[in-house]
Amino acid sequence: MNELVIFASGSGSNFRSIINHIKNGYLNARVLGLITSKPEIGAIDIAREHGIPFYVLSAKQFDSYDAYELAILNQCLELNPRLIICAGYLRKIPPKLIHSFQNRILNIHPSLLPKFGGHGYYGIHVHNSVLESNETYTGCTIHIVSEEYDKGPILAQKQIVVNKYESAEQLAKRVLKVEHQLYPKIIASYLKQLNSPSE
Repeated sequence: MNELVIFASGSGSNFRSIINHIKNGYLNARVLGLITSKPEIGAIDIAREHGIPFYVLSAKQFDSYDAYELAILNQCLELNPRLIICAGYLRKIPPKLIHSFQNRILNIHPSLLPKFGGHGYYGIHVHNSVLESNETYTGCTIHIVSEEYDKGPILAQKQIVVNKYESAEQLAKRVLKVEHQLYPKIIASYLKQLNSPSE
C-alpha cells in the first residue's frame, strides 16, 4: 500500500484535498499520520475528523536541536511511510530525516520556483512579493525536499495569470485552488514512479 505521512503547520487545506482524492479513488494511498509543529491547528482538526493519528513535535519541547531532530526521525521511521508529504509545513525538514527518506519527501510551494523561494518566503509573504514585483504569472511548484529551502528537484509547476488589481489574499485563494488540483495528481504519479521496477 502507498502509505503517506503528512507534515502541516496550518489550516490543512492541502491535507484535506489529499484525503478527498484518496476517498474518491483518484489517489491510491493511505495516510498513516500527521506530524505538526503546532498544537490546535486546522490540520489537527482534519486528522481527528478522519481518525488519523497526529503527533505534535516542536523544537521547544526538546533540550537540543539534535534531540528534536531525532524525535521526528524516530517517529517517521516507526510509521515507515512510502512518502512524506509537506503540506504547508513551516519548519525546515531536519537533515537526518532527508537522508533517511532520500527523494521520498515532497513539498508544495506557492510560487513558480526558483522565483520567490527560500527562507522567509511562505504564505501571504510570497503573494505580496509577487504583486510588488509586478509579475505577469505566478502559480505553484511541487519539488523533492533537499537540505536547502525550496531548492530540491522540481517535479511539476502550474501557472496562472496575475490579475493586476487583485489583493494578495485573492491571489492566495486562486493559487491554493491550483495546489489542491495539482498536488494529489503529482503524488499519485510519483508513487507510480517509485513503485515501478528499475530497468
